[in-house]
Amino acid sequence: MELEAKIKEDMKSFGCNCPKKIAMAYHLYINLVDEKLMYDTEYCYNKDIDTLYVVARPNKNERLNIYVPVPTDSDVDVSYIGRLQENLCTVETGSSITLAFFESDFTIVMYTFTKGLALRQSAVLSNQLKMKLERRSFINSELKKNRRDILNDALNGGAVEDDDCEIVG
Repeated sequence: MELEAKIKEDMKSFGCNCPKKIAMAYHLYINLVDEKLMYDTEYCYNKDIDTLYVVARPNKNERLNIYVPVPTDSDVDVSYIGRLQENLCTVETGSSITLAFFESDFTIVMYTFTKGLALRQSAVLSNQLKMKLERRSFINSELKKNRRDILNDALNGGAVEDDDCEIVG
């Protein structure tokens, strides 16, 4: 318990006075260090958005990831995630942020959010793509159905049945 008290006191000295945030950040830190075995794991505090978070590397040569503890009973929307990314993401960490959702029993479920994902396709483009995939599927099914005939024709030189073709000798 001595280590736990020291870490929690250290988190409090950053400026965070919320016991719930400190407890979640502590459990997230311990989870990443002891269970996930991450590298360069550190807890941090951003006073502008009053957020305790943890940075860690999944592997020695990967970039730092940002992990933010969030209780499951809190409202999380796109603007909240955007605010976290704006205030926490750096060149070293990239544009992704992982929210570690905490249940009341300290069960953790993590989701990663990346800034700058592509917008949804228009209905016209979506329909064109669907038609293209349907045509490709039809052609593939016809090729499968006629595979034996196509292979025989290829092996035997094939026969040209088109009247418009002229054999040049």
